[in-house]
Amino acid sequence: MTKREWIHAIIKGEKDVPIAQHWMGFFNSETARDLTPEYCHYDKMWWYDVSDEFDSSAMGADQLDKMITFNNYTGRCFSCLGKGANISFGHGGPGEFFVRIKERIENGFITEFETGVLAKIQFHPHFYHSYDHPVKTLDDLNKLELPDAADPNRYKGFAEDAQYLRSKGEYVVGSLNGFFSAMHYFLMDYQEVLISLLTDPDLIHAMMERLGEWNLVAAENMIKAGADCITFCDDLGSKEALLMSPLHYKKFVKPWHKKLCDKAHEMGATVHLHSHGANREILDDLAECGFDFINPFDPEENWDIEQVLKEYAQKFVVVGGFPTKFWYWPADQQEAYMSQMAVLARKYKRFIFMDSGGVPEDVTREDYERLTKVSRGLRGVANVPGCV
Repeated sequence: MTKREWIHAIIKGEKDVPIAQHWMGFFNSETARDLTPEYCHYDKMWWYDVSDEFDSSAMGADQLDKMITFNNYTGRCFSCLGKGANISFGHGGPGEFFVRIKERIENGFITEFETGVLAKIQFHPHFYHSYDHPVKTLDDLNKLELPDAADPNRYKGFAEDAQYLRSKGEYVVGSLNGFFSAMHYFLMDYQEVLISLLTDPDLIHAMMERLGEWNLVAAENMIKAGADCITFCDDLGSKEALLMSPLHYKKFVKPWHKKLCDKAHEMGATVHLHSHGANREILDDLAECGFDFINPFDPEENWDIEQVLKEYAQKFVVVGGFPTKFWYWPADQQEAYMSQMAVLARKYKRFIFMDSGGVPEDVTREDYERLTKVSRGLRGVANVPGCV
């Protein structure tokens, strides 16, 4: 069984299929390298392992083979394609605005995105701050030039790599800008976005229109290039509540979510939404959009994972179910919880293990390898070729 066959079997809800897993990411590339053997390390592992120029070139067979080996070692079922995309789920590659290093500083660097947004990244201790967003008014937005989402050169390297991964039986995932999240990632300060939802709906509509049309073109090009699935990050809630009213979601964001799902399905691809938060009030809306996978359903964000599976596993593949603090639990608590999740996965079938925030930098290699071994045993993949 290839990974593509495995994922398709899970989508169909077939019986007696091994349980799949995909840890969301790693704190940074240093963490990923510390927790895995050198033979599966590849270039541009992390979202910010970037060059001084925007780069759309192919990774190439040698690096992709190492990426596959890395995924097999860590038990990850999706091959997220694009330089820096594979260990930071939902980020990286030509469907998201490219990033480059603008300035190297002590203990970090300053990065620049294609929209002009800058971000300061500090390593020890970790610190991230984005600034110089280009949009404050509708006039700013009208003056802003976005990169050409239809430029074939943007996807040339992606296409080469996607075809290679598919030839190896991998399930290829291409990352896309979010819709709501992309406004504050790439265009406008976060607080100003939230304020403008109430005070300047015309500006929000206009930003969504620019980003939405760009995203649809990028998604179409990635699917044509060989992506099996389009994923993106659109965090819509905090731990306590939505970041906008359900009415605002339906007015500004839902139409674009549905357009993306419709476009992908027309082309034979799937769509995977990552959205943190207590989003229960709009879960029916998300299901109506047609998402094939939704994550992470963090119990610390007021989700009852069994209730979600009971109500929604027939509507989409439920991905997640692991709390953010899972990595800090005692070993016996971690293993007991994984066992409970395996019982649910066998009962409801359309369920993939995923944590809620990635592997922290202070997890030891001994603990990581223990969890990997326990997970493989509980998920029933040890003796099934192609399943990891």
